[in-house]
Amino acid sequence: MKRNLRMKKPIIKCILLVLLLIAAPGAKSGFAKAAPSISSNYYCLIDGETAQVLWGKNQDEKRPVASTTKIMTALLAVEYADLDEIAVVSRNAQLTPEYAIDLREGQTLAIGELVKIALLRSANDAAVVLAEHITGDERLFAHLMSKKACILGAYNTHFENSSGLPSASGYSSAYDMALISRLALRDVYIAQMVSTAKDSFQHPSYRQPLTITNTNSLLTTFPGADGIKTGTTNAAGRCLAASATRDQRQLIAVCLRSGQRFGDCARLLEYGFTSFEPALVLDQHQPFKTVKLPEYQLHIDLFPDRNLNLWYDGEQPDIIREVVMDYAFELPVQKGEPLGRVLIYAGGRHIDSVNLVSGQTVKRTAVNQWLKRWFKGKNEALAE
Repeated sequence: MKRNLRMKKPIIKCILLVLLLIAAPGAKSGFAKAAPSISSNYYCLIDGETAQVLWGKNQDEKRPVASTTKIMTALLAVEYADLDEIAVVSRNAQLTPEYAIDLREGQTLAIGELVKIALLRSANDAAVVLAEHITGDERLFAHLMSKKACILGAYNTHFENSSGLPSASGYSSAYDMALISRLALRDVYIAQMVSTAKDSFQHPSYRQPLTITNTNSLLTTFPGADGIKTGTTNAAGRCLAASATRDQRQLIAVCLRSGQRFGDCARLLEYGFTSFEPALVLDQHQPFKTVKLPEYQLHIDLFPDRNLNLWYDGEQPDIIREVVMDYAFELPVQKGEPLGRVLIYAGGRHIDSVNLVSGQTVKRTAVNQWLKRWFKGKNEALAE
């Protein structure tokens, strides 16, 4: 009996040690939470501030994205037109297939109302009216949408129309739609619309405003949800770009061809909020690089002009820092003067560009000018 007790004591101590480690403050960083089960095979979760990819699967694969296309349509509409501008419904817009809100040729609506109904109710005819108002032709507008996507870094995207209706060669990816959503959410009006669960819409065929409900049910079921857009076609399946903000941190999740789009995005967002911790990648109070100026017999410490945090789930992310600068600069140099920048890559993707500024003021004096001339002459003599 005593022998059994002696054997059990080490086991009990090990169990207690494990329990203490789990309960200890700061132990969270050493234990990564298991990734959620997602029904979609094409999804992406990014940080809203940096666009860092936190989690994903086949996030760069080209797929039809249905009415999430309208996020880009709305983005260009508010960029190229005022919200109170009046647009006229064309015959082509009237004939747009469902889902439509039965706009009639010759009717007029404000751009703000068209953006609202396109985002909240996914009205295809409203998207066509917006496209034709901006460029006069929907195909030309789609070309503009694709160009804008490329500028954003959404390189796996090509739009064929403004609505997301099925087309032969229209596509995007989960990552690209996350990037597009991130930019759209920076617009005050779009952010307000996609975070609204219910609103009124002034349909030109009715005297009284209609009450409309957002197709994104996460707005009323997921804590912190504040966007962004659903999409459904037979080819694309059920799609959703969703965003949520907690403690001033916004995350964006995109699921394409999902069997449970609201559940999938909710699980991704929850995983992002509960499983990742910040890692300080650039510290504005610590010199990042020292530049030697042999011709002046001087050196200058370069500091990032702001802090940069990336997120990790127990292991430091794979980060590359690339310095871009012209080393042949002249004196004087003022403290805080930008002399270069550092490009940050995480997971093989460009995340941010941060200025590198001088940590001190270096004046132009007769002595350092003489040193520069002497150094130059010495180099020329050696070259001969």
